[in-house]
Amino acid sequence: MSNRDYNVFFNTHTVSGIVISIGLYVIFFAGAFTLFMHNIDRWEANEKPHGLTLIDYDKVIAKVKAVGYDMHGRNLSIYEHDGGINVYSRPLRDTTLVKSKLGILDPLEASGRIDLHLNDKTYEASAHKVISQKTLGTFLYDLHFFDQIPTVGFYLAGLVAVFFLFATITGVIVHWKKIVSNFFTFRLKSTVKLLWTDAHTALGIIGLPFQLMYAITGAIFCLLVVISVPIDTILPEENTEEVSSEIKSDYNHEELSINDEVDLILSDFSNKNIESVYASIKNYHDKNAELEIYVGTEGIESVYNYNKMIYRISDHELLEYKSASEAPLYTEASWDFIHIIHFGDYGGILLKVLYFILALLTCVVIISGVMIWLVARDKKSYSHKAKFNKNVGAIYLGSCLGLYPAIAFMFLLTKTFPLGMAQRFVWISWLFLAFWVGYTVYSFVIKSNFKINRNALVLAGFMGVLIPVFNGIHSGLWFWKSFKLGYTDSFFVDITWLFCGLVSLWVGLKIQPQKQKRDLKLQMK
Repeated sequence: MSNRDYNVFFNTHTVSGIVISIGLYVIFFAGAFTLFMHNIDRWEANEKPHGLTLIDYDKVIAKVKAVGYDMHGRNLSIYEHDGGINVYSRPLRDTTLVKSKLGILDPLEASGRIDLHLNDKTYEASAHKVISQKTLGTFLYDLHFFDQIPTVGFYLAGLVAVFFLFATITGVIVHWKKIVSNFFTFRLKSTVKLLWTDAHTALGIIGLPFQLMYAITGAIFCLLVVISVPIDTILPEENTEEVSSEIKSDYNHEELSINDEVDLILSDFSNKNIESVYASIKNYHDKNAELEIYVGTEGIESVYNYNKMIYRISDHELLEYKSASEAPLYTEASWDFIHIIHFGDYGGILLKVLYFILALLTCVVIISGVMIWLVARDKKSYSHKAKFNKNVGAIYLGSCLGLYPAIAFMFLLTKTFPLGMAQRFVWISWLFLAFWVGYTVYSFVIKSNFKINRNALVLAGFMGVLIPVFNGIHSGLWFWKSFKLGYTDSFFVDITWLFCGLVSLWVGLKIQPQKQKRDLKLQMK
């Protein structure tokens, strides 16, 4: 590679990495916790792990109808998610079929998209976004793709993933010649710049497959909706009426029980083997309406560990069956495969722990990249931009490193505010944001990289040690009792925070600024 090409790749790698560094750090740091979102939710609610909860599909459909949606010809997806039941359907093609008897919705809304979230106990319907932020796990899940930013947050996360892929590929190109030798190089006693460079390179190589996977799957998740075109825009307008007329003639207004069909399907499986159930109803109220159901089973027969069955509801005829051991078609499995590898749902708890560690190592790679950029500009040649570089560095480090104590603070808040408190999570969310912004402002004021890092570790460590204490006082589930009582999630979260808190405190209190280290070395000589 010529020097010019090398410089082009090096500069594009640096610029793309710096531009997305804060957003990327948030995605990976919050994403590390997202891997255990259901465990965190059970820790917050003081619940034991529970087995599969079978959905009352007939009640779900009745609740959706009660809102006022027209159900004729709908394709409905019904599944457990975010601590409740999600119901989704694309808009109806033919608005002349609308029969909103309750008058709750106008015709346009009644025939439009359904995106409801039902309480899994009361089956009461509510707006999806309202429910999804009422637990700590789901809040962190939303945070890891910027869902708190209205409208554009999801797409912004997708763009960050695209730039991350670009930065990863250009980084590999830049380091290609020395990729093996750099992996074994870690000069702890060298200059600050070389220390950060070695950390950035070695940890980047260790997590390279993991990072590439997340860059690709994250971009697909967040940007697929932009590049996919709804079928309504493909079919000419005159064809729409023809399709609708075909659908009209097949309506069957007899109410059929979806529960009976699901019970019939699940009778082929023992309850111990069933891990998850996903149901989809095609052409509801049509005489040829179908129930498509995926049953996830325990054990790993393949990465795509789902049994697929399609029944015709009117006469209970089995139209299609595929066991988990059979290789699915690409069109059926591609999206689910992306979801499975993105969330580590194919290797049990140990794989998720590995994902968690790799996500945190990626955060170190991001921070080390920022530090390389800052140290490289701590020279006389950049003296005219010294103030600007210090300000940028303080904001970058404060925003990234401040997220750790902010999340620890949020865990404490969930054990401070009673579960039944009105607007509980609204207060928790705003206090979390205030703490995070406050630490960023504090970092901007002090402009000391060492203090920003040390204080974040000390604060997070102190609060991390307090989390199991607050949980014990609040719920009585002290970690030496919780495991024996069957509250494994409570034990797991408490022990993890206790360990992380003690390590963070130890590192935060042990580290010394670089200048002080040099002085100690001189005194020893």
